[in-house]
Parts: sequence; C-alpha cells; structure tokens
Amino acid sequence: MSISRRTFFKSFVLGVTTTVATSTLANVTQPAKWDQTCDVLIVGAGAAGLFAAVSAKENGAKSVVLLEKAASPFLNSTSLSAGSVNATGTKAQFQNGVEDRGNTAEFAKEVEKTGKGIADPRLVKIFAENSSKALDWLTDHGVVFTPQPNAAFRLKRMHGCDKHTGAQYIDTLFKNAKEIGVDVKLNTKVVELITNKEADEVLGVKAVSKGKETYIRATNGVIIATGGFCGDVNMIDKYIMDFRGALTFSSANSQGDGLKMATKIGAASTHMNYAAVYAYGVPMSKDKNNRKGWIFRGHVMNLYGPITVGPDGKRFVNDDLGATSISQAMSHKGFNKVFQIATEAQLLDFMKNDPIQVIGWDQNTFKKELEEQKVFVVKADTIAELAKKMGLPVAEVEATVKRYNEFVKNGKDEDFDRKYMKGTFEKGPYYGFIGQPIAGISLGGLKVDKNLNVLDVYDKPIKHLFAAGEAIGGIHGGSYIGGNSVGSSLTLGLVAGKNAAKSK
Repeated sequence: MSISRRTFFKSFVLGVTTTVATSTLANVTQPAKWDQTCDVLIVGAGAAGLFAAVSAKENGAKSVVLLEKAASPFLNSTSLSAGSVNATGTKAQFQNGVEDRGNTAEFAKEVEKTGKGIADPRLVKIFAENSSKALDWLTDHGVVFTPQPNAAFRLKRMHGCDKHTGAQYIDTLFKNAKEIGVDVKLNTKVVELITNKEADEVLGVKAVSKGKETYIRATNGVIIATGGFCGDVNMIDKYIMDFRGALTFSSANSQGDGLKMATKIGAASTHMNYAAVYAYGVPMSKDKNNRKGWIFRGHVMNLYGPITVGPDGKRFVNDDLGATSISQAMSHKGFNKVFQIATEAQLLDFMKNDPIQVIGWDQNTFKKELEEQKVFVVKADTIAELAKKMGLPVAEVEATVKRYNEFVKNGKDEDFDRKYMKGTFEKGPYYGFIGQPIAGISLGGLKVDKNLNVLDVYDKPIKHLFAAGEAIGGIHGGSYIGGNSVGSSLTLGLVAGKNAAKSK
C-alpha cells in the first residue's frame, strides 16, 4: 500500500508508529512578516559555511546572509584541527613536484576504499572533482600548502598549511566574506527552519539574537553547515554505540543543531552510527565525568617506525593504518586503551618532520610532557621497564618486540604487512604513549543528493534546502581518512554555495 507524504506526517502526529521520528512540516508556519530577505542564507560559520557564503557570492547571489550562534567564527572543529586537508591536482602539489593532475578517479577510489565501500559515491565524486578548486582558491588567497604522505593515498594528497591549524582557513575565508559583502551575524542562533504549507519547500529560518526573535527569508536556498554532533557526549553514546563513553575532541558547539532542525521537518539522515573515533586520545582531566580530550597524532608518528600494542602486549593491527581504523580494531578486540612504543630516534624524526604532535598543544608543550611524563608519556631504558611502567605484561611485550625486530631485519612484516618499518627496538631509551578512543568527527548526518539538496525520508529533495560539511552523512562511509573532513567541508561548502546561488 502506498502512502503519501501528507498521510505519513499526519499519521505520526496521531501517534501511529513510523520508521522515522519527525514532526509535521505543516506545523512550521510562516511569520506574519519577514524581518529580512536574501538570496542565500547559510547556517554555521565553519569551513563549509564560510566557503558556501563566499562561493554563493562569487556565483551571482546578490545578497548572502551567514548566521553563527557563537560569538566568534573560530569556535568550531575546523579551528581545533591541525589543518590537514586532502585534495588531488592542486597548485601546491604541482609547485612541490607532485604531478597529480587528471587523477580524480583514483583519488575517489582511495577515499571509497578507506570508507569500507559504503561511502556515497556521488559525494565522493563531487569531492574528488572539486577539491583542487577549493585548495587553489585558498592558495590564491595566501595560504601556503605543503603536500604530505598519507598511507591511504598513492601520492602526496594530504596537504598541511603553513600555520599548522585549521583556524587559518577560517581566518582567510571570514575576512574575504566580509570584504565581498556577506552579511555575517554572530551570536545569532537558528532555532527553526520555516517551510511552506505544502511541506516540500524551505522558505527561511527563525533565529534568536540577544533574546530577540528574527525571521529571515531566503529566496534561493538555505544551507545547513552547522557541523557535527560529537560535541554532545549524549549523542555519541546514543549513536556511536561501539564507542560509548569515548572522550571527545569536538568543539562544544558541535551539538548537531542542523541535523535536529532538518530531521524535525522530515529530512532523512544516514551513516549515523559512524564517527571518526581516533585511537590515541589523551584526557584533559583525571575527572572521569569530564570527557574532553586531546588527540595525539600517534597514527602519524607510526609512519616513522613505532609500533602499537594492546593491553595484552601484542600487536593487533597494521601500524600504518589511520587512527580511526586502529580504533575500530580496538573496538573489535574490546580494548579501551592502546599503547605505542617508540625509540628515541623514531620520536625525534617525527618531531623534526611534523610540527604538531598533540592537536591542541604546541611542540613546546609536548616537549615538556616528554620531560615530565605527567599525562600520557612514559620513558625507560629497557623494553621490560617500559612495559612495567605502562602496566603491560612484560614477557608479552618483550616477545612482541623481539619478533618485530626480526621482521625489520628481514624487510617484511609477516604479521600485518606494514610498510613503514624504520628501525629496530634494540637500544634505549624508549618512549611509551598511552591512548584511548576519542571522538573528533561524526561521519553520519543529513542525507543529500548529488546537488547537495537535503533529502526527505522518501529520498525526495526538500526544495531550497542544502547542506555541506560535517552536517551531512555519507562522504566518508564507515571510516575516515585524516584530512578528509576539513578537505571535504571546504570543497562541498564551495559546491553548495554555487548550487544554492543558482537555485530557483
């Protein structure tokens, strides 16, 4: 038996059980008077939102309004990140001797492979084909990128920026948005999407600023770019069931606001049980009720030769994998902690080539931790002493290291076939790093089509409603490549802004 959209929502209101908990669109009525009208309205001033605003303006939108609930555009997950972004065919690659033009299909396949084959291929294709446009725009506006290796890619497709923080992108985009006439309103929280009576079109938003309600009409479209939901530990525990109780590094502003508003009017969500949960989290406090943490870039350090073991003292995964793949392996094993072992030479090589060891710390803070060993680092002259300090079974760790040393000497990892085997563990001092799962990025969110139009629960586009950035689901699939979140947020923000500007 078929069921109409109107009947579906009516049945929900009457209490009939349905597969999606959502309110009726018809209840979100128009105001008697709109306080402001614009062509394109963007909700959220992170990487996706700011690029969407700039792109909409550059693609013909005469009036663009950007609403941000925080007092600053720097209180978001992009600003907290180390600034790594993935892209293919960029000016920065060419300038640094990496010939990667014409490889968008390969880049897309690499992203889909790491996403365990369940990423939305349409979104990955858009990301691959437009990633260079986003990064080249930033290059043209003063950002200096350096291509870096990433085990997920054949070529150096990860890019680091010269200031080593995602806040650099926010700063560049925010300044440009203001210069070209985007109407930016900070301290303005969008609380509701306004729809027409037929429940198939978004007209604008209801927002609150300093206790006063304001209604803004958007004739071409509203773009949701409010970020993810990992700033809300209750949502982590509700949706990311494999990592209930995990720490969070996400911005406190990442509360899933756009997701909640859109699903309230009938939007569909997807991939909600997936998140970028990193293996190497470091708690900010000894108070177990405080679940905020930092991310140690142990997955990057592993590329310089260190090994990773579980609480049993044994290797359990290919050490070259990304931090989220390692956390998933931890989940399968039931491990709530992970341990890395590094020689001093490996550690110094990592620090020499990568300026950021802990996202949220500068290198001087990390050096202090190496000296004082108060938070998550231990140091010892022997493997046995190191294992004891980390609370690991000494005999098992010694056996693991002995076996691995033979792999290094023979040039082949017979257990996990890792590639980056740089040095044996035969001479101290040694350093140990203790980590635990930490959620940084939600991989699930609103379901969108190839135009970044938000879809309803029947897979039908909701007219004039777009989304980009961490607010959408499907771009990453079931796992995450470091650099893909900010990279895809910038890229899809650019595309969403263009599409909304041209929407009628």
